[in-house]
Amino acid sequence: MESSRIDVDLDGESEAVEQNKVSVVGDKRTSNAWRNYTDVRDLKTGKIIKAQCQHCSRILTLSTKNGTSSLGKHNVKISTFRTSQSDATTVSNWEFNQNTIRLALAKIIAIDEQPFSYIERDGFRYFCSVAVPQFCIPSRFIVARDISKVFLCETEQLRNTLKSLNSRIALTTDCWTSVQNLSYLCLTAHFIDDNWKLHKRILNFRNIDSLKGKEIRKGIESCILYWGIEEKLSCITVDNTSANDVVVAHIKDNLMDKLVLGCEFFHMRCAAHILNLSVKDGLNLIKDVIVRIRGAVRYLFDTCVSKSKILSKASVSLDVLTRWNATYIMLETALKFERAFKRMRQEDPAFEKDLKDGFPPQKDWESARNLSLCLKQFFEATKRMSGTLYVTANMHYHQILGVLASLLEWTQDDDINIVFMGDKMRKKFDKYYGDFGKTNVMVLVAVALDPRYKMRFAKFSLRKIYPLDFKKVEELYAKVFEVINQLYNHYSNVSPTGKNDGSSSFNTNDNDGQNFDGVVKNKKMRKIYDEFYENDVEDAMEKSELEEYLDAPPEKMNNETFDILKWWSDKCTTYKALASMAKDILAILVSTVASESTFSTFGRVVDDFRSNLLPKTVEALICIQDWLRASNFCIDLEQLLDDVEKYEEVLCLIPLQKSVAVWKIHMEGS
Repeated sequence: MESSRIDVDLDGESEAVEQNKVSVVGDKRTSNAWRNYTDVRDLKTGKIIKAQCQHCSRILTLSTKNGTSSLGKHNVKISTFRTSQSDATTVSNWEFNQNTIRLALAKIIAIDEQPFSYIERDGFRYFCSVAVPQFCIPSRFIVARDISKVFLCETEQLRNTLKSLNSRIALTTDCWTSVQNLSYLCLTAHFIDDNWKLHKRILNFRNIDSLKGKEIRKGIESCILYWGIEEKLSCITVDNTSANDVVVAHIKDNLMDKLVLGCEFFHMRCAAHILNLSVKDGLNLIKDVIVRIRGAVRYLFDTCVSKSKILSKASVSLDVLTRWNATYIMLETALKFERAFKRMRQEDPAFEKDLKDGFPPQKDWESARNLSLCLKQFFEATKRMSGTLYVTANMHYHQILGVLASLLEWTQDDDINIVFMGDKMRKKFDKYYGDFGKTNVMVLVAVALDPRYKMRFAKFSLRKIYPLDFKKVEELYAKVFEVINQLYNHYSNVSPTGKNDGSSSFNTNDNDGQNFDGVVKNKKMRKIYDEFYENDVEDAMEKSELEEYLDAPPEKMNNETFDILKWWSDKCTTYKALASMAKDILAILVSTVASESTFSTFGRVVDDFRSNLLPKTVEALICIQDWLRASNFCIDLEQLLDDVEKYEEVLCLIPLQKSVAVWKIHMEGS
């Protein structure tokens, strides 16, 4: 029996082909080869003599003998690529190239976190046989080698990008122990380019011997030297472990002469980590309430939820003991299903008996409701400050003020548990933020560089924090203002700013001196005139960029999202030195989430079935994925092929026996 063939229409392509066919009365063209062409007719006879490609505008001459064969051949050479972000289509001439497809395959493995054995699966092989029959599918060993080539080429490209930067680079770093029981250090760079776009790049995901301070310091320093960015650094953000304090102190000593204003502002503590420590201390005081609700959540069934006719579409989730934000989400969603819990208690006699810590009484639900409202401020602040694709330096201070206001409010709460919890959290909070004089002053400088607030808000908010200590307010304000002036003077000297570069607009060359002597011969009068002009110039001196910026009225607040980078992009010609200063400071991240999130990627790349991958291969896979996703995959493959040839000899220097052993490990890990 003859099987029937079914053609599947993908994205309406068959319909598009029909629409592209010419519908002129009497036109007998039926070939699909015409779908990419516009006919060119003879003005006298009306016959088709040529065809113009709709993509590359090339005009092809038709032959009555060969029909549309020339159109079909040209169709093969046309390649279209549609980006995932938009419907824009890039058109280029295409021809089969085994090496180009191999490199693209290596990128697929890295970007989609696929094992090397993916290329040996039947589904992938079938797809290649249909899409590109000419392609000779390589072995997993060759793909692993191709990934190493791509990693080397992309590393060189990123190094050149960092070298050509006109702005400084902020770093975030964190450490982790993998399922392989290996210690890894992740170092991430953050910078703003000349187009005022914030970028994040994982520089290294390096295996280190241990998580001791000495090993972490050696790992960070070697990465900095490897990329050649020691003279471009602005700040490093780390969590609040004592080991990191030692690490940063040592790095500051080595980089002191290369940092802006020495090393005083190089160390930035992770704000999300500080909030995490504060909340954990508070939650320990009411852990009995949380334990009882957690036990009830385990026994919640979807049937009871549906019977109670809960309108919320949220699902009850169990928290993770080591993550307070998961506890907040559990409480918030559990409160929406409070009736379902009580109904389960009525319909299932065994429910309450099976709860080890007992069923939560009404008092627990009330405490949970108050606790959920309190933790929301911490949750939202942590979420906002943990962003990696937008500026966070200017919002750090505002979020901390919001948390402080909440802690003060909790001391007046009717629930004694909330009062005790707030008091405990305030003590931990004050350890890091109790005295703003001990925090990194860059968080206040970033507020001053926000045109909506400037220095006015800094003084206003400090008065709110220290309402009875006017002396402290003035001291802190003076300190911030002094740092801003020092930074401005530094950037003014590094980046000349025309009329505001510190040079006098009064011309004092020799010719002018001779002319002056021709007018005033008397030496005493010359002295008087010198003094007159000197005072006159000082009185008429124009304001500096900093003075103009701070004196200008702040930008009005509105409901729309304010794009601070766009504002500085528009004003960079007006405030040249300040713009350079803002570009470096606003690139600072106030949390280490950018580096911490890489460990989630690691968990997918190195799972229980790929636990034998070499650390170098792991680093290559993670970095390639980050770099290609950041560049939207728009890589020049031809240039990449040229670069690959440069590294062929380096890779081939590995002895054959060692290569076989390495690829064997790759195969076992895949």
